[in-house]
Amino acid sequence: MFETDGFILLENFLEEWEIPILKQAVANVVAEKRVSSCIRPNNTLTTLRWNDPIVSHLLSSASRITAISQATKTKDLKWISGYISSKEPRSEALWWHQDWWCWQHPISFKKEAPQIAVLCYLSPVNKENGALRVLPGSHHTYTELHASLPEAHAGIGHFDPDNLSLKDYCGQFTLELKAGDAVVIDYRLLHGTHPNLSSERRDCVMITFTPDWKSLPEEIQGHLSRNYSLPFYDEMRVALNYPVDLLPEYKLTARDLEVIRVPPQDFKLIDESIT
Repeated sequence: MFETDGFILLENFLEEWEIPILKQAVANVVAEKRVSSCIRPNNTLTTLRWNDPIVSHLLSSASRITAISQATKTKDLKWISGYISSKEPRSEALWWHQDWWCWQHPISFKKEAPQIAVLCYLSPVNKENGALRVLPGSHHTYTELHASLPEAHAGIGHFDPDNLSLKDYCGQFTLELKAGDAVVIDYRLLHGTHPNLSSERRDCVMITFTPDWKSLPEEIQGHLSRNYSLPFYDEMRVALNYPVDLLPEYKLTARDLEVIRVPPQDFKLIDESIT
């Protein structure tokens, strides 16, 4: 189950005819050499905005949105951002990390995911070409692995190649998928990749959402509403022709929160409701 494991597989998320179209669209974006949102050792994230054809194609499918909603039991699904995640040929593993950015806030310790990512694979992936590996349940429980992690979006610097965060870990699960499959992960879940030993770049498209926008605290909404992927104020008129029900609505002054990506040691969940 998604809530307990922190991830869930969506088989055949893309139809067969869509895959070559999206692969070409991804190749076009990568060839543009856009300013990437994050260049990490052995992985690059290239930002996609709301009006990128890749994003609009994925979000325009009611069946895909329903699949995400049913798998994660969403209440008020809103799209936040999009990326192309590229793993170059013959690149080493991407270290274990988690992507949640607001560990100083009590919402981090609820059972429900505050934010989710949907990773859509355009080619078959396995242990030999950079498949995703996850640690089930690590979104709810502090582990030995948490203690050895670098900051998720940091450069590797003088990072020890023998560090635990680059290696297989007891209890991990590898997602060996076929082209067109997707996986949904809780932003707090520990995940990484296997090395890409192949001679081809491994791409996937990642779209992120909040499962229950209306229940998020105002300060979290304000921070997320500033995401570069979302329409700017002067783009909103054009965006009205979009799947507008998937765009978050925030009427107050947007603001940035301090980004804290490192969970507190021995963090525990809380059961009471947070207002």
